[in-house]
Amino acid sequence: MSSLYLQTAYADIPLPSITDNNAPTLSDLQEAELGKQFFLAIKASGQVIDDPLTNEYIDTLGNRLVKASKTNGQTFHFFVLANPDINAFAGPGGYVGINSGLITQAKNESEVAAVLAHEISHVTQGHLARSMEKAKNVELSALAGLLASIAIGAYNPNAGAGAISATMAGAQQSMLTFSRSNEEEADNIGMQVLYDANFDPKSMPNFFETLQRSQQLYGTVPEFLSTHPLTTNRIAESQSRASHFPPKAYREDPGFDFLQNHLRALTASNRHGLVTQYEKELPKTPPAQRPAVEYGYAIALKNEGNPAKALPILERLHQQNPNNLWISIALCRSYALNKQSKLALDEFAKLHAADPDNYPIVYYYAFTLMENNQPKLALDLLRQHQLDDPDDPIPYQLLSQAQGRAGFISDAYQTRAAYLMSMGAPRQALDQLKMAQALPNNSDINKAKIKAQMEEVQASLNNN
Repeated sequence: MSSLYLQTAYADIPLPSITDNNAPTLSDLQEAELGKQFFLAIKASGQVIDDPLTNEYIDTLGNRLVKASKTNGQTFHFFVLANPDINAFAGPGGYVGINSGLITQAKNESEVAAVLAHEISHVTQGHLARSMEKAKNVELSALAGLLASIAIGAYNPNAGAGAISATMAGAQQSMLTFSRSNEEEADNIGMQVLYDANFDPKSMPNFFETLQRSQQLYGTVPEFLSTHPLTTNRIAESQSRASHFPPKAYREDPGFDFLQNHLRALTASNRHGLVTQYEKELPKTPPAQRPAVEYGYAIALKNEGNPAKALPILERLHQQNPNNLWISIALCRSYALNKQSKLALDEFAKLHAADPDNYPIVYYYAFTLMENNQPKLALDLLRQHQLDDPDDPIPYQLLSQAQGRAGFISDAYQTRAAYLMSMGAPRQALDQLKMAQALPNNSDINKAKIKAQMEEVQASLNNN
């Protein structure tokens, strides 16, 4: 488990002293608040991917595993980081992060599911709570550094990334590495979760073998192993346990190959280099994987600034795979980038009519409407979509822009304040509400809404 978990110190709620050996266990409310601050600190690193397609996929996969787990009502939140290292971690409040590098280097969806099931099991088995006990011996200077990292990251993402990284590097070895028994228990419980969620339990030991191969190939220890110790005995035990599950039909999402290639293109540091790499790979790609690889190639071309070359590839893929959402959305966006706005909007309208509650469709459709100076239609579309994911700031940003451009200035300020609160910036949120309050011609209902929102923000500030 990543030592980022140590960012559970939270100034807004009373916490047990880190040096008090008789410290009480955190309440559910305290851990939920810690989890929120933990996630905000991670976001401050600038690595969290705010991409609707990626977020929808990982949420669906994670919640499929949660439904097969004995969570006792524990809420989980899943997110992906733009990081090439093979790693995943869980934090307080059920926040589970997974690196893009782990996803792109996994052999199949079941291996990714195995990692998530393992992290979920660390939470459900109480390993995180017991790990907190180890923090009692952390030096105050290290703790102060962690607190500073959170404070800097919350308000200065560029500084936060470096501060968090440096602090973690210095404190890693003394903090929250799980014991072998913890790891074996998470393996065993996670394997049962995999099986109950209709994934192959053998994917757990298979992933361990992937880690070993990575270590042998690159001569470095994957980040995952620095906090999840792997022994020969552990691999053997997981292989033995996996072999005892009775066979049944397993189910993997055929979109996993598209997720892998989507993330390759999304996180590429050298966009031209990735295009060249795809051009070398395509002739050798087996027919079954070719659509996903061609999709990744088209996205890489678009990201490199060559949407004209990507368009015919996506049109051909769409003809061959008319029900593939990854391809359909990419094609619509490619039409928009190639100045074929009417065609883009017509195709988005068809997608939305067929699946009106699909978050990626709603987001990209509204975004394209905004690009084409139709903010009122974008606003109507966004209002139909319930903002039920507090970890995802994208809808708030887009909604605020649509409200402002459609002439609903007060609503735009209020939505912007909600977005800033979700990002851990209450002072900036209060500034937005003050501007909303100062607007002329506010209705009595709107004045009451602004006042209530200001009171909520002020209460958050008073607790600091």
